[in-house]
Amino acid sequence: MSDEPRPPRGRVAASAVTTSAGLAVLVAVGTLMHQTVLVPPLAATTAIVTATPDSPLAQPRHVLGGHLLSCLVCFAALALGFHGPWAAVVACGIASALVLLLKAAHPPALATAVMIMLTDPPPGHFVPLLAAGAVLLVVVQMVSARLRGEVYPTSWW
Repeated sequence: MSDEPRPPRGRVAASAVTTSAGLAVLVAVGTLMHQTVLVPPLAATTAIVTATPDSPLAQPRHVLGGHLLSCLVCFAALALGFHGPWAAVVACGIASALVLLLKAAHPPALATAVMIMLTDPPPGHFVPLLAAGAVLLVVVQMVSARLRGEVYPTSWW
């Protein structure tokens, strides 16, 4: 049995509702745009942002910076002709180092890196949708926190 205290009951309920709301917004936007906005790494981002909103990993700098820096690394690798699982391994390692160096670590962003390297999506569609999705999740958490009288984000930069 872990000595870690259970989260307050209100936090659990708020996390469940906010996670569902955030993902519903992504599905709605995706439906309106006829694009897949519900990128799997954003589901993991939602979990971090809603369940641990005070965590540095849940702050906008990390959420947006982590995903976009990972995109930068991967689309650069793809442009240089690197593709496939082995290229994903290297790109993910480089993205991991870059987000740590720039203080924008966000673990789901590494899933974004792997996904990009394995699927080679068109950057003109993928990057704006990923960025919009990440922003929408931050905004949904901001609204949820305000409704509960909590503070999110705890830092922007």
